[in-house]
Amino acid sequence: MLGLGEYIVLGFILLVVFSAARMGQLGNAVGKFVYSFRKASRGQDLVDVKSLPQSRRGSTDADFTEPPKDRRS
Repeated sequence: MLGLGEYIVLGFILLVVFSAARMGQLGNAVGKFVYSFRKASRGQDLVDVKSLPQSRRGSTDADFTEPPKDRRS
C-alpha cells in the first residue's frame, strides 16, 4: 500500500508532467460532467416534446418558408 508521502510525490509528479493549466482544464471538465450528471439525474434536462399538427407532419421546414418580398425603389 502507498502511504501519504508516496501520494504527495505522485501528485507532484503529475502536476509537473501535466502542468497546472492542464490540471485546471481537467478539473473544469470533471466539474461540468458532475453538473450535467446531477441535472440529468433530477430530470431537469428533459425536453418537452410536442407533436406537430397534421398539416406539418411528413414535411420539411423548407416547404413552409415564405417567398422573399420584392423590394422596389
